[in-house]
Amino acid sequence: MPDFLQHPDTSFPVGVEYYRAPVPRADVWEADFARIRAAGLRIVRSFSFWNWMEPAPGRYELDDFDRLFDLAEKHELFVWLDITLATHGACPEWLTRQYPDLRAVDHRDQPCTPHAGAAAPQGSMIHCYDHPAWRRWGGDLLRHVVERYKDRPNLLIWGLWDGVSPVNTGAGDMHCYCSHTLARYREWLRERFSLDDLNQRFLRRYRSWEDVDPPRSNHNIVEMLMYRRFHRDNLVDQLDWMVAEARSIDPFHEMRAHAASTPRPWDQVCASRVDSWGMSMSSNHTLTADDASALADRTFSFDLSRSLGSAGRWWNEEIYAGMSRGGVTWKKQSDPRELTALLWLSLAGGAAGVMFWQYRPEYLSFESPGYNLVALDGEPTPRLEAVTRAIAHIDGMADHLPLTCPRADVGIVYHPESQELFGLNDETARFNADLRGVYRTLWRQGVPVDVITDRVDWSRYRLLFLPNVALMTDEMRRRIETTLQQTTTRLVAEGNFGLYASDGQSSYGPPEGLGERLGVRVADFSAVTPRDIEGGRNTLCSPYGHFSVTTPCGYAVLEPSGDTHPIATLENETVAVRSVDGRFTWFGLTLSAGFGDVACVDMAMGLVREAGVEAPVGLDADGLVPVVRRSRQGGWLIFLLNLERSPVRTALCPGWESPRLHDLIEGREVTAKAEGSFEIEVGPWEVGVFYSEE
Repeated sequence: MPDFLQHPDTSFPVGVEYYRAPVPRADVWEADFARIRAAGLRIVRSFSFWNWMEPAPGRYELDDFDRLFDLAEKHELFVWLDITLATHGACPEWLTRQYPDLRAVDHRDQPCTPHAGAAAPQGSMIHCYDHPAWRRWGGDLLRHVVERYKDRPNLLIWGLWDGVSPVNTGAGDMHCYCSHTLARYREWLRERFSLDDLNQRFLRRYRSWEDVDPPRSNHNIVEMLMYRRFHRDNLVDQLDWMVAEARSIDPFHEMRAHAASTPRPWDQVCASRVDSWGMSMSSNHTLTADDASALADRTFSFDLSRSLGSAGRWWNEEIYAGMSRGGVTWKKQSDPRELTALLWLSLAGGAAGVMFWQYRPEYLSFESPGYNLVALDGEPTPRLEAVTRAIAHIDGMADHLPLTCPRADVGIVYHPESQELFGLNDETARFNADLRGVYRTLWRQGVPVDVITDRVDWSRYRLLFLPNVALMTDEMRRRIETTLQQTTTRLVAEGNFGLYASDGQSSYGPPEGLGERLGVRVADFSAVTPRDIEGGRNTLCSPYGHFSVTTPCGYAVLEPSGDTHPIATLENETVAVRSVDGRFTWFGLTLSAGFGDVACVDMAMGLVREAGVEAPVGLDADGLVPVVRRSRQGGWLIFLLNLERSPVRTALCPGWESPRLHDLIEGREVTAKAEGSFEIEVGPWEVGVFYSEE
């Protein structure tokens, strides 16, 4: 068996989802597989459904998957097989009939009823992982499938959990409340607390464990945070079981799971349990919209996935190959260059490879004619043609791959527990926008940024931004204190910082556990309203200039003490403070919320320059985004993305001496001018790739 790190005849494999049973129909497979391979794609992925694979107890009907492997091997294609026991797709109908209490239950004690979804037209998931039947019958199927295909020479990857997440009952974002889940929750609590300790934590007066019940509303913040923590631990336990079962039969092939395009609170713990991580994401409107942040948000997900993935290993598992769901009316189709930009940026982000979703349209749901590389009749589209050309260019630079993503000097700290807290107040979108605000700006300026958590070494960074670290867990507080005591790293807290204690109560002295150490207290709260903006009461005065807040936002009024001093005001109220050594800065508003969710360039770059950080290459034209990576040859790869609708010519100045650049797309050399710059032109919405020897 090959080691899973050995890819099929390329250092950067690109593939496509093909078979979501039972479509497309079997008579088109042969011609499709020939065309897929001719396009340079190496992998076909199948997305299986449990109720399709096991229509009767213990009866596995997998002839179609046998044929998939056979035809893929004939056409020199590898197979990526997803086994969807959870999150997507219904369990067999006979199973819920045999075990009625297998159905998940919402917070009002209502069992889930059968339903469908765009990604599961023949039945969405309604079963709960905590019922013993899930492991009994699901485990049997998992073991059978792994045993059946583990020795296939063209098996590449086991996709064990697509979109890994806790059970969703369909009632908002509420998790399951079935009797099996409640029993596991009480057991989980008893392993961690005595009843007296639990009462102290919850501010309750329980006299019996029988009275302990999980909260039924997000308004019960303290107890709901605990219930969500249980569900995260429970999810990891279920994922560990699935990985262990598959690995006991097949220890050689890659085991993976994936996330969504935006971070979720459980991603960090789940990513560490599999060989690789990743995400799914739409392609449409990433270039055609006026907001360039759409692509920055995608690369944010890439950098986060690289941070969370085991040993940095991640895939862009699902680039949607077209527009959103179409159905009987149609939307603007993805521009082919949106697909190729995401392909190139995935490569630049250190991905192990890329998968498109899908090859043919879905046919069974209103995802048709949406996410497809080819038309309804199977004929090529400009999107397939563009992807084919891009794959050929990537294959042509094989000597430089796999590339290396050097550690950045700047980091954005993602705090899952604080995201969970925001979510209980229906503010997840606000948290995510603030999390990506500074990143969006620095990405446009060509400043490399890592997206990290409090579980990695902070000492390697010159500057870290901490957006909305609202829930001050003991781990986060210790990390902040250690960083300020033992390193030279600068910390910039943004917005809600330590306003909640680790148990979910509002802090009695924010920032929780750090107020005296940092010399600051929270005096009050307020907001810039639309009327303030209209009336001109919206001027933020800072060391980096005076700026008009352009979008409504909330802020904390801060009061410094000791050696800490004010550095920014908003209408005569202090909204930012800094320690005397400059190592700690706190802005009581996030650097992007008041500026359309994109950080003010002058403030963000001012903070970066104070930390001694500069972009690795200089450009004299707007509209181009540079990404610099290390080539396997030892030099540097420079990716230049043009966000404009017209060609952009620039003078490119590397931060190192280089007499020439090799244009890896055009296959030519570019000679430096006398001052050491290079004249470069990149076409509209295209990506230029250049190699610089050291």
